[in-house]
Amino acid sequence: MAEWDVVVIGGGAAGLSAAATVAARGLRCLVIDRMGGGGELMNLGTLHDMDEALTGPDLAARLLEDATNAGAELGIAEVSGLRRDGDRWRVVTEDEPHIARTVILAVGLAPGTLGLDNEAAFEGRGLSHCAACDGPLYAGQSVVVAGADRWAQLEASELVGTASDVTLVTQGQAAPQLEGVLVRTGRVTRLHGDNGLESVTISDEQGAAPLPAYAIFIQTGRRPSLGFVPEDLACDDAGRIVTDPALTTNLPELYAVGDARSGSPRTIAAAIADGQHAAASSPLPSPLGKPPE
Repeated sequence: MAEWDVVVIGGGAAGLSAAATVAARGLRCLVIDRMGGGGELMNLGTLHDMDEALTGPDLAARLLEDATNAGAELGIAEVSGLRRDGDRWRVVTEDEPHIARTVILAVGLAPGTLGLDNEAAFEGRGLSHCAACDGPLYAGQSVVVAGADRWAQLEASELVGTASDVTLVTQGQAAPQLEGVLVRTGRVTRLHGDNGLESVTISDEQGAAPLPAYAIFIQTGRRPSLGFVPEDLACDDAGRIVTDPALTTNLPELYAVGDARSGSPRTIAAAIADGQHAAASSPLPSPLGKPPE
């Protein structure tokens, strides 16, 4: 059983920046990520809110290099439990438990859902959560993005020039202005198709009408996957973790950073800043020593 000063759960932008800052303080830090680091960055093309031209994988590689060069360790595992064990946290994975003085939750948001009864039937058959991954499969075809927040807008913009036409359905949110994208105020209420997606039903104040679409990219209804955390962790109505200005949760020595925390602006720059802030402000005791071999 390994002991750490800090365990970071989640290896996306927030988690890797937290790990780099923790390790730079001379503290023993483990980042646990089920996919090996990078998180949602691995599914993004060109990033439009950074000071330089980078793709998501480019930034992920840079952040991972920063964290490992600072001395953080990377563990590839699924976290199945988190509980308080005396004055420590026990982080349970399928491989082994880890004991930590402090835990930083950087779990991001799980793929969204429309909440439709036939939704699962179209997974991999026209229903996707990643334009950079699956957009080329629908080159020259009509596609839909469901959602209106920043991530939905990025997905829609990613598809412009690949799909023949891109429709952003706002799912009841305010309609943004996007070049090359048709924006429809309403909700996707049904998916249709025998051998994959062929059309969607859009419902609004005027009623319901079909729209031809061979793919739908869902960026709505996203919540953190928090099935492993203590039941008394405070979350808001959207399932996101409530923190104070220091990014501390209501539980001792437990922080939340990035998109998973309530009130996050959900930008990459904000996620990186969150990780650095939580790691720099955590009132940790003296380091345990060098990481295990």
